[in-house]
Amino acid sequence: MFRENEQIPLSVKFRHSRELLACYPHPNFPTISLTGGNCALNCKHCGRRYLQNMISCPTPAALREKCFELSSSGATGVLLSGGFNAEGYVPFEPFLDTIEEIKRETGLFISAHTGLVPEWLARELGRVGVDLADFDLIGDDDTIKLVLGVERTVGDYRRSMLLLSRYLPRVVPHICVGLHSGEIRGEFRALELASEIDPPLVVLLVLAPTASTDFEGVNPPSPAIFKEVAATARLMFPQADLALGCMRPRVRERLEIELAALQAGVDRIAMPSKQTIRAAWSMGLIVKELQACCAVPEGVVRPGKSFDPSC
Repeated sequence: MFRENEQIPLSVKFRHSRELLACYPHPNFPTISLTGGNCALNCKHCGRRYLQNMISCPTPAALREKCFELSSSGATGVLLSGGFNAEGYVPFEPFLDTIEEIKRETGLFISAHTGLVPEWLARELGRVGVDLADFDLIGDDDTIKLVLGVERTVGDYRRSMLLLSRYLPRVVPHICVGLHSGEIRGEFRALELASEIDPPLVVLLVLAPTASTDFEGVNPPSPAIFKEVAATARLMFPQADLALGCMRPRVRERLEIELAALQAGVDRIAMPSKQTIRAAWSMGLIVKELQACCAVPEGVVRPGKSFDPSC
């Protein structure tokens, strides 16, 4: 576990890459909710609020129409997400044939925010052409009960992750720092679990206390604590890309968390601030734009322009 020498993660980062990808999902890689605004779990950190910012496609016909429209307008891919069912996963079942058609006819890169899918559904997602699973990985049983309110365990998360890695080309673990009401509980265990699949990329998130949720007013983890987790991830996954994802505080602590991510040696930041881009440049990093979700492999979408923060 990283605790003291701040330069170790940065040196590991420089051996891996001297680039920082600034990732912008919209408009070319939007998120679609397959359940509209519905979710059976109403998790404490979300309260269905995040579904409101997704494109609603609650029927196979709506999904087909939207994806063909996106493809014709130049989109490169989509993230299929939505609310969870009572079993803890997005109900993809009615959409499988449509996903297969979309993949065959448009060639869009298809990511899926899966949840705790059973084996048969993991196999079907691979069969119909899903390219990548964005997998929320939790490393503490009490956190699962507190946040999701379901009778699932860390072992269930491990099994679903391993199943997805068996049937899909790519699985990208997403680990939320401070998910346990702002406390650090299972983050380091989650990193250990993620190492079992040798992921091409690991996404770190930070609890963002959100209005009208049960976690409104909760203190998020400090930038220093986030940095400890991020630096540990950098050391554990020296060959993988490391990203700071979309979910993180956007008002208080935003800049501090982004700077901590830079110092810990991340390779990607979703929608970074201008100050962060300038800081990366001053550290000797080449900052490039990636018009896609931060979990998408670089070969799928070629980085665009290089930023010049001096302008």
